[in-house]
Amino acid sequence: MRIVYVCADAGIPVLGGKGASVHVRAVTTALVARGHSVVVACASPGAGNPRPPVDDIVVLAEDHERALVGLLQGWRADAVIERYSLSSGPARRATARLGLPLILEVNAPLVLEAARYRGLTGVERWLALEREVFASADAIGAVSRPLVEYIARTAPGANAAWVPNGVDASRYAEAEPSDLGLPAGAVAIGFVGSMKRWHGTRALVDAVADLGPGSCAHVVLAGDGPEAPAIRRRITRRRLGDRVRWLGQLPHHRIPSLLSALDIGAAPYVAARDFYFSPLKVLEYLAAGLPVVCPALGDLPALVGDGGCAYSPAHADGLTLALQRLVEDPERRRATALASRARAAMWSWDANAAAYERLVTDGAAHAEGSAPAACLFGGEK
Repeated sequence: MRIVYVCADAGIPVLGGKGASVHVRAVTTALVARGHSVVVACASPGAGNPRPPVDDIVVLAEDHERALVGLLQGWRADAVIERYSLSSGPARRATARLGLPLILEVNAPLVLEAARYRGLTGVERWLALEREVFASADAIGAVSRPLVEYIARTAPGANAAWVPNGVDASRYAEAEPSDLGLPAGAVAIGFVGSMKRWHGTRALVDAVADLGPGSCAHVVLAGDGPEAPAIRRRITRRRLGDRVRWLGQLPHHRIPSLLSALDIGAAPYVAARDFYFSPLKVLEYLAAGLPVVCPALGDLPALVGDGGCAYSPAHADGLTLALQRLVEDPERRRATALASRARAAMWSWDANAAAYERLVTDGAAHAEGSAPAACLFGGEK
């Protein structure tokens, strides 16, 4: 197939380092690996990471709809996959004009997220637009089951399926460990991410400090973000400076080597009733053979399984106790690490791309009035 992948969010540069940028490159790379011709149409190409092996990366003009019509006609596209954004809409109008199926990729309830964390106003109007975007798509892939449920509540009858994120396990199995300069006997607990409030990185610092000054646990932080100043203050306040390595923002191609040098991967998300994430970091921890410590929220227990320890977010000491069990028991760490690699094999980008192939087929049938399929990923519901 000839597929145009649309990312109209200027905050997601295709070659950037944030998780959303990694996702765009991974999905399009997997589609190419399965034999499809792919063009990425984006608001921001970005820089800093290798270009995915797509036919082209096209920067959208300000008039997205007209630009997309021209691109789709000139490239003789068969279908469009669009990463849902607050700018969504022009791609649906362009594909409708040309009779092409539009498959929507939904990674978050963006209106509620923007209202909660970024001061978005006029929420009711935005929610109405979101409802229209969901309802008009020929098929939808959502990265988590809570998001599938959210879409069903927002636009009853929308053709949505669970398509979790993936990981290229081979990149992590073959990586040479970085030299972190840690003392002999140290147990390295790593966090990789953009350090936003809901990532819970301050809680990770507190949990390691609560293990006591004699603990062999060290924290390795890779990333940056709005929480960074507060995290640095917490490190100072808890007198943890000599047990922390702060690496800053790393290009994604360096992450496999970093993870290979760690002993435990931490994803200490803040508790939320509407936890809708399918975190790339968790899948990458698994692929690197790291025991994963995370709260039992959303899809996290299903993703991690016996490849980690999912603690109750309602338990005040849950994170500390989960870390303690792994830090103080090397045999438990080894057994869990073996299980984590097996879990990673379940969540590949190839499976993600295969699901989108089926969504394109299903979406084309849906556009012609045929009944949609009930489940499109791995037979799971």
